[in-house]
Order: sequence, then structure tokens, then C-alpha cells
Amino acid sequence: MVQPQTEITPAPHSSPIICGLLRQGEDLSRGFRPTGTKDWLLITTLGGTGYVRAGQGEWIIGVGDLLLIAPDTAQEYGHFDENSSWINIWAHFRPRSHWLNWLNWPQLARGVMLLRGGSRLREIEPELRRMTDIAVGPLRLRLDAAMNALERVLIICDDINPIHDRSTLDRRIKKALEIVGERLAKPLAVEDLSKAVGLSRSRFSVLFSEQLSMSPQSYIEAARLARAAQMLHSSSWPVAQIAEEVGFPNAYYFSTRFRRHFGMPPSVYRSLVERGQANNIH
Repeated sequence: MVQPQTEITPAPHSSPIICGLLRQGEDLSRGFRPTGTKDWLLITTLGGTGYVRAGQGEWIIGVGDLLLIAPDTAQEYGHFDENSSWINIWAHFRPRSHWLNWLNWPQLARGVMLLRGGSRLREIEPELRRMTDIAVGPLRLRLDAAMNALERVLIICDDINPIHDRSTLDRRIKKALEIVGERLAKPLAVEDLSKAVGLSRSRFSVLFSEQLSMSPQSYIEAARLARAAQMLHSSSWPVAQIAEEVGFPNAYYFSTRFRRHFGMPPSVYRSLVERGQANNIH
């Protein structure tokens, strides 16, 4: 059993993505966050070995392995062998709305997922390195370009994901995702989705959470807020109009939820985007 010595605790950030290349050598160290974070965490091992604890188990992660941890999930991972290095690229990120149904990988425990990249690491690693290089480039490039590189990684991962070839995603959950995408501007309750796919609310909620590692309500809100962020970036619509367009009839409540999710009010988010200060945007 690994006895980690050092905690890795990145500073709070206000960007849709922060990432880096980590080389851990002689000292054992770990990331330990009992309540998790509000964003997703992806760690890809390029060399050496790490470990992750999830539920009642512990797993070794080696070269080509990609560890994915969902929001609000306990995190405990780190350097496994003090006699060798662990080299990885990590990224804390807020997914774009159309990424959400890609983030369903083989689970070690609820919210903790591991994908064996194998030979596809040769395609994944250049994109990850591009992502980290962009993240320290000119400010105006950080938001879209780094996220675009990560998106290409997730597309490759979706191609090799053994449980997410769409045939293994329950047809009722696929239908629910389609409904959410089509009805973001309309009232949409979990009860509505469960009825639309022919399940009880409780059974639907359990199945949805098992397959997507988040509750239906969390998915709906995340999709709405991601769409709102895109509209703040690409349109000149007033905040109240955008709120209504993504299913928040109350602009004040929308602003409250947006601030909680992105770390700032919608108006500030838009202002920073317009000034190209992408590193200040969450």
C-alpha cells in the first residue's frame, strides 16, 4: 500500500482549463481532495507509474493510461514508486456542453474512471503537449486553442472507449441526452426526461448517474451554462435574453448559477472574453 507524503493542491483557478506537465522523482506525493473539485480532472501518464485509490480499491496507472475524475468526487492519486519517476500531463477543465456524453469511461468507482490508451498514446500525447504549450502562450489564444487540443484528445478517447461506442450506452439515456440538447430553452425537469424514456424517476436517475457519472439535473444545468457561455462569447444579446434562451426565465437566478459555475458573473465573463483575457475566464 502506498504511503504518500506530499499533497498536490493546485491553486484555485478561473480558467476553463488549467494544465501542465508534471515530473515527480524521488519523493512520493499525492493529490488528496476528499470532496473533489468543481471541474473535471484528466491525468495522462507518459512515463513511470502512479496510483489511484477509488472506493475500496487501489490501482496502478502506467504509461498510456488516462485517469478521469468527475466533479465533486473524492480524489486520491499520486506517485507510486519512490525509486522511479512519474511523468504525466494533467488538466483541470470545464467541459463544453457537447463533450458531456463523451465523458463516460470504464469506472473504478463512481466518478473515477480509467481508460487504457495503449498504442493510441502516440496520437494523444502530441495533442496534450500542444495543449500545455498553448496554455502558456499569448492570453487571447488560451481559451479556445487549449480547449480545442483537449477536445481532440477526447475524440480519440471516445474512439477507443470500450463502453462508449454508443451501442453500449443505454438507448434510453441516449434519448434523454438528445432531448436535453433539443430543449435547453424550455422547461425541462428530471421527471419530464424519465417519462419521455419510459422509466420511473428514481430508476432513470440511478441509470443516468451510473452511465454519465453525474445526476440528470447536474447534466441539464451544465449543458445550459455551457451554451450560455458560448452565447456570451459569440453574440451581443443581453444577459437576460441569453438566460431565457438557455432555460433560465429568472435572470438573477441565472447569474447566480453562472457565477457559481464559472467563478464570475456573466457580464464580467463577457467583458473578459471581449478583451481577450482568456486566462481570467472560468
